[in-house]
Amino acid sequence: MRLKLTVGLLCLATFGYAQRNGVDKFQQYRPIWEKGTLAQKDSLAAVLMSEAKTYQTEPEYRTTINLMYALGHEDKKAALETIAKKKFPKGSLTRDAFITEVYYKAETAADKEKSYKELVKRWPVEKFKGEELTYDYALGSLAQSFAKAGDAKKATDYLGQMQERFWRGNGYLPTAQALLAAGDTTAAAPLLKTAMDDAYYYISLPEEQKDNKARFAAMGYASSMSSYVGILVNRGKYTEALDYIEKALAVAPEQADALSSVYYKSLMGTGRKLEAYNILTKLYAKGQFNVEGDLKKLYQDLNGTMAGYERFNAGLKEELVKTVRDHIKEMETYKAAPAFELLNLKGEKVSLASLKGKVVVLDFWATWCQPCVRSFPGMQAAQTLYENDDDVQFLFINTWERDKDYKNNVMAFIAKNNYPFEVLYDDQKDAVTGEVLAAKFGVKGIPAKFIIDKDGQIRYALTGSSSNVDYIKLEMKELIEAAKKPHKG
Repeated sequence: MRLKLTVGLLCLATFGYAQRNGVDKFQQYRPIWEKGTLAQKDSLAAVLMSEAKTYQTEPEYRTTINLMYALGHEDKKAALETIAKKKFPKGSLTRDAFITEVYYKAETAADKEKSYKELVKRWPVEKFKGEELTYDYALGSLAQSFAKAGDAKKATDYLGQMQERFWRGNGYLPTAQALLAAGDTTAAAPLLKTAMDDAYYYISLPEEQKDNKARFAAMGYASSMSSYVGILVNRGKYTEALDYIEKALAVAPEQADALSSVYYKSLMGTGRKLEAYNILTKLYAKGQFNVEGDLKKLYQDLNGTMAGYERFNAGLKEELVKTVRDHIKEMETYKAAPAFELLNLKGEKVSLASLKGKVVVLDFWATWCQPCVRSFPGMQAAQTLYENDDDVQFLFINTWERDKDYKNNVMAFIAKNNYPFEVLYDDQKDAVTGEVLAAKFGVKGIPAKFIIDKDGQIRYALTGSSSNVDYIKLEMKELIEAAKKPHKG
């Protein structure tokens, strides 16, 4: 233990030099908080706590607070936050705490509006230059609340106060979608067009001018475009819809898949049936089985008969299966799964050892992770497919939660959505490394899924997920069935 402690302290010896030379402190200690032993992490935390007594600025506290979080020292993180908030009552740490603990927890639009007014009064945006996005996030949340409450005017007014143009491509979208869900296309359409136009501005910039902001803004293009063009299609404005889509594809051909659904509908509406048919077959062959009604219609129109359709349909499904099988080959691995024993929602212990002889599907997720949440209907469909198979077990590992009350939040989320999942809390730290299970599995992003065979070997590992229920169901089936077979080592 003494040797490990010394190594940890030796790594700190360069701190003064690093600070003088402008080396980022958080990155300076990456080897320790990412790969260090528990003793090294404890040593670093102790030294940082001692050093914090000399801090004079809020950024010094913020960096060390982030380090404490990375090191797994929640108690020291909380202690430093308390000190910093007392020392800088009008600073960003106190403001951020207010946003998290008061503003975002307001249950009604009126309560949230009241909290927002208090926020900008106590921490005026003009005093936090360079942090306008923090307020834009808050405005987006407030606008969405009013949209859900049926007050389109207030929702639109608050969106209009956003200052960061690059954020509007994504920030306007949730509010517009809430208005669409309520049937208010009149209020939603101009918001979607603003989001679409702003995203287009960034996506069409010369490559050398595309910074991180531009790339982030471009991410919202397909969603805002699809929603806006969807309105045009529903209004029968197919030619106008096509103009927007084809303009988009000219500057961003990589958006083709995301725009396929509105593209084929626009083509159908303008009589370009063969082009629509070609897009539809590709969609169907990628698992978008919900388009089959339109596919049948176009097949009939183009061929004058339904003869041969079933054979054609079977061929598309075979193509999809082949695509999935080729894809999962990229996810193949073969290594022992780290042992674990975690608590489920009922407080019962669940271990990997107790599941030996079963194929185990692990899905690492968090309540705040939208891609995780969007994949859940597909994961539920896959689990249902195997509900009578005693040789398969799905485990949903809740990890990386940010709220102190995460257990209650997780239980409420699962109950609200009526998911029949076996959820485990990833909050047991390794006695030697201090790592949680996600780190032991090498998880760098979520959702992350691992397929473990009956002998406890990881056979497949994948990060990210589709929101296509049919595709997820098929992909999981192929992964599970492959893991049931003996490994060809």
